Amino acid sequence: MGTPPLASAHGNVTVLPMELPQEERIRRHKSFLAANQELLAAFAWEHYQKDGRGMVVVPEADFIHLPTPTLKGLRFAYAAKDGDLLKEISTHFEEKEWGWLGSYDPDRQVIVIIVREGGGTSGYLIGGRMRPSEAWARRQAGQN
Repeated sequence: MGTPPLASAHGNVTVLPMELPQEERIRRHKSFLAANQELLAAFAWEHYQKDGRGMVVVPEADFIHLPTPTLKGLRFAYAAKDGDLLKEISTHFEEKEWGWLGSYDPDRQVIVIIVREGGGTSGYLIGGRMRPSEAWARRQAGQN
């Protein structure tokens, strides 16, 4: 299975996977998380209200090779605490992710699990100036 082409202003572009040093991978993860904190928070709050405690899951391939974080083409999923998706991805978790799941404050923090291209996951506990409930309300107001 090849890498799907991405649409760009210049037509379709194929992004080839590349091995990144760990430090660069982490830098890109953090850049993505900072640029998309409000969107991730709103998504997490919406699903927390329906499904309870859980984690936002993001495929690394959606952003890791782009020069700057972008909202286009992102696919988020919500892995609820007792759901099948969490069972599927949790084989790669470290102890910290399990600790976060039991103790995070859903209206102050978001657990984001990035599913790495080469396999495995990277977990982040993020928070921002805007609470997830506020981020969700703001996005809802913007859609009206």
